[in-house]
Amino acid sequence: MEQVYEHGNWVIFGVGIYMLIMLYIGYVASKKVSATADYVVAGRRLNLFLATGTMLATWFGAGTAMGGAGNAYLFGNQGVIFDPWSSVVCLVILALFFAKLMRRGRYLTIADLFHLRYGKTMGLMSVVTLAISEMGWLGSQLVAFGTIIHFFTGMPLLLAIAISTLIVTIYTYAGGMWAVSITDVFQMIIVIAGLILLLVIAVPKIGGWGSIFSNSPDGNWSGINQWSFFYTPESAADPEIGNAGYFFYTGHKGIFYALAAWLSLGFGALTAQDTQQRLLSAKDEKTSALSTLFAAGGYVVFGMMPVIAGMLYYRINPDLSVDDAMSKILLLMSVKYLPTIATVIFVSALVAALMSSADSAILAASSVIGYNGYKLIKPDVSDAKTLKLTKLMVPTVTIVSLVLALWFQVIFNLMVIAWTLLLVSLFPSYIAGYFWKKANRNGAIASYFGGMVTWILAFLAYLPATKEANTDVIPGVTGVYWDWAMWDSLYIASIWGLIGAFVALIVVSLATQKKNAPLPLVDIDGNPMAIKNWTIFSGFKNKG
Repeated sequence: MEQVYEHGNWVIFGVGIYMLIMLYIGYVASKKVSATADYVVAGRRLNLFLATGTMLATWFGAGTAMGGAGNAYLFGNQGVIFDPWSSVVCLVILALFFAKLMRRGRYLTIADLFHLRYGKTMGLMSVVTLAISEMGWLGSQLVAFGTIIHFFTGMPLLLAIAISTLIVTIYTYAGGMWAVSITDVFQMIIVIAGLILLLVIAVPKIGGWGSIFSNSPDGNWSGINQWSFFYTPESAADPEIGNAGYFFYTGHKGIFYALAAWLSLGFGALTAQDTQQRLLSAKDEKTSALSTLFAAGGYVVFGMMPVIAGMLYYRINPDLSVDDAMSKILLLMSVKYLPTIATVIFVSALVAALMSSADSAILAASSVIGYNGYKLIKPDVSDAKTLKLTKLMVPTVTIVSLVLALWFQVIFNLMVIAWTLLLVSLFPSYIAGYFWKKANRNGAIASYFGGMVTWILAFLAYLPATKEANTDVIPGVTGVYWDWAMWDSLYIASIWGLIGAFVALIVVSLATQKKNAPLPLVDIDGNPMAIKNWTIFSGFKNKG
């Protein structure tokens, strides 16, 4: 196998040691698991430090680090509105308005809420959707893991992805949420140290900090103003540059694209199981809310580090291919600017970032399938059996995600589309489940299918336009660049999907009130839940 980096063996050795430590932690954590609640929500015992660390580490994964740097290189700030900016929005909304309510319900998964509020059918639909979404998210992490191993060893990418999958599966299987939480905190410390190390050493060598704040369209591959946050009206755009709209889409398509960038994770990820799992694992409502708010603050700081690196790297090397830009910028920077020992630390940090998200996704999907799926099919199943099935689902979920990773081999887009799926299918029912008493089973099911069908139809309707917009745009690629045409159409169409989901929820719920009386909001034991003191600004109820 061809060696890409002359000191690649040292990097792999360092990463190997790191992985062994993770496996040991998984083994130790397995001793704390005696029931399903221990495995799925760490016995609801995470303190503020652990809860904050695992929430931040879950969000700060390969999509943020490697994909964020690549998107900033190509598109400037518009390329990273999806993540980290809309991710911060999601965490803030969760902390302010939902963390206390979720913890108060004492659910094991978010699928419990859909089941108890809307009935068995909606519970099963949420299980399937949440699992698919998490497996898409996991696939993006596995691609990044494989890319790192491939880069430093020359090992075929497919084999590298398979090896990375095996490692993260073992320690997640062993310790569940306890293992994930402890390793997440350890991993986040490594990630922060590695990113700081890269920026402190590399930034002075590639233009300095001052060049970061230029809003010139010359700061990225696409020619979009570097710090463009929202849709730019044609009247406000520079006619010589022609960078109006959002990703150069104008009119309602550009506006919808901009909205999708902010809402895909900002709203869609509100219903993600891996995020909700951390709210439910906190020791009380106060810890659940504050840890999420602290994680949002940390995400602003650390999530922008790869973005800054990507923007700066374009200034010294504007000729990367699109594929290399999307996955290898941080690796190239570490090799070029860091001494060997620093490179070992930094690459271990990247591995830590993606492992912290990968283990969360594995456990999240396994939890909703193994626990909720089993309980919905066989309500009287014992706790011992649900624990056993949940653990068995860990390798199963990972294998399916591995197939996704090998098929798509993209990082950022696979991550974003996973949360867009939740935006158009489950988000409206999630909001209504708490705050609209008239929402019923029929309305929730109609919302699910209404959002999905509208999204697919809109995708097909926009596809000709996005194909035209992505024709002959990549050097060396003649004709339509299908990847971008497909993703663009899916994102723009998601706004229609969201509208369709809300309309269906409201219309069908109101039309079927007499035939299908809404179920009350209850906790895991079936006791009514009052919607009071539900914001972070109100008093805390510290009962577990």
